[in-house]
Amino acid sequence: MNHIFSTNKFFVGLISTAVFLMFLCLGITYATETLTELEVQIDSMSASEMAERALVDTLYYDFDPWFPRFKRRINQLESSSPTLANQLELMRFYFYMAGLNGELTHVLSFTSKFKIQTIKDDFLYYSSKTKVLAETILKNPKLSKEDYADAYFFLGASEGYMALLEYGEGNLFSALINGLSADNHLEDALELDPGHADAHVGLGVYRYGNTRLGGFGNFIMQGGSDLRLVGLRHIETALEKEILSKPLALKTLIWFYISEQINPDNADLPDSDPLSSYVVRSRALYLLDQYERLYFVDVPEGFVGNKGLAMMKGIQFVIDGDHAKALKQFEKNLEICDYLIRVKKFKLNPQYVDTIKAAVEFCRLMIAARVEGGTHSKACILVKDQIDFIENGGSMINYESSKIREEIQDVFYRHLKGLFSRLDC
Repeated sequence: MNHIFSTNKFFVGLISTAVFLMFLCLGITYATETLTELEVQIDSMSASEMAERALVDTLYYDFDPWFPRFKRRINQLESSSPTLANQLELMRFYFYMAGLNGELTHVLSFTSKFKIQTIKDDFLYYSSKTKVLAETILKNPKLSKEDYADAYFFLGASEGYMALLEYGEGNLFSALINGLSADNHLEDALELDPGHADAHVGLGVYRYGNTRLGGFGNFIMQGGSDLRLVGLRHIETALEKEILSKPLALKTLIWFYISEQINPDNADLPDSDPLSSYVVRSRALYLLDQYERLYFVDVPEGFVGNKGLAMMKGIQFVIDGDHAKALKQFEKNLEICDYLIRVKKFKLNPQYVDTIKAAVEFCRLMIAARVEGGTHSKACILVKDQIDFIENGGSMINYESSKIREEIQDVFYRHLKGLFSRLDC
C-alpha cells in the first residue's frame, strides 16, 4: 500500500464559520463563555461524530484543535470502567487518532526517505492499540452482530494502516502480511453487515493497489489477477452510500483514475471499455469537480488552498496537454506550500517542494517554446536541460510508489521529447 492507500475510515462535515462570526459580534465576554460551551459540546461527541468534523478540517490543514480533543477522550475512556460499550468507543478513538496522524503524514509528504519520527511513532502506536483492542473485543461472547462487524472493520482498517507504514519503510513482506489480514477482516465486516460501506473503501484500495503494484505481492495475495476494476467498483459502491470516509474515498478514486489514464496496459482498449482512457478520464474529471464543489467552495476564512487538489488538477492538465492551466495549479501548489511552511510552521518534505518547482519550470518551458518569435536554439537548450534532468533521476512528481511515479513522470518526459522533436533540435 502507499499513501493513496488510505484505509483510514471517517467522516464528513464541518463547524460552520458563521457560528464563530456570530459569537464575535456578541462581545468578548459572551464569546468566551459560548466557545467554552462549544468546546464542551464537541468533547462530548461520539468518536464518529468527532471524527466526522475532524477529517474535513484536515482538508483545510486545521489539525491543532483535534489532537488534544481525541487525546482527552482516550484518557477518559482508558480510566473508565472497561465495559463493552467503553471498549468499543475506545477502539474507535484509537483508530481515529491514528487517522489524524496518518493524514498529517500525507500533508507533510512522508516518504521512505522523509519522515518526522514523533508523528510516525504516534501513527504506529495508535494503529497498534486499535488492532490489539479490536482483537480483544472480538473474543467477547456478548458482542452483537453489528459490534462484531465494527470490530472486524477497525481491525482490518488498523492492519491496513500498519501495512501502509511497513510499505513506506520498505518492509514489503510485513506489508503484504498486514495487507492480506486487512483484506480478510474487511470482508468479514461486510459479510456480517453489508451496510458497513466504509469497508468497501479499504477493500477497493487493497484490490486495486495490489494489482497496480504488481510483482511478487500481487502474485502471492491475488494470484496475479488483474483486480483493478474490482477495486474501483468497491470504492464507487462506497460513494453511493453515506460513508464517513467520503473525502478520502473521493481523493483516492481520483488518483486511481488519473493513474489509469497513463497505465500502459490500457493503451489499446476501445472507448467502450471501463478502463479505457476515454472512460477513466471522464470519471476523473467528474470526481475532481465533485470533490472541489463539496469541500472547497465554502471554505474557512484565511484558507489558501489544498495542495492535494492542486496537484491532481495539475497532473490532469499535463496529461491533457494544457500546460497553461497546469502551470496555474503548480504555482498555486507552491503558494500553499509556502503558507504551510511559513505560517502554519509545518515541516514539509523539501523534496515535495522541489518537485513542484520542477513541474512549474516544465510548464513554463512548454508554453515558452510554443510562443512565436522565440529563440529556437535557446528553446532547444532549455528542453534538453529538462530531458537531462529526468534522465539523470530528477522528478516532477513526488510519489511513494515507484511504478506509478515513473508512469506519471513519463507523461512529462514524452511531452518534452515530442517538443524536442518538433523543434528539430
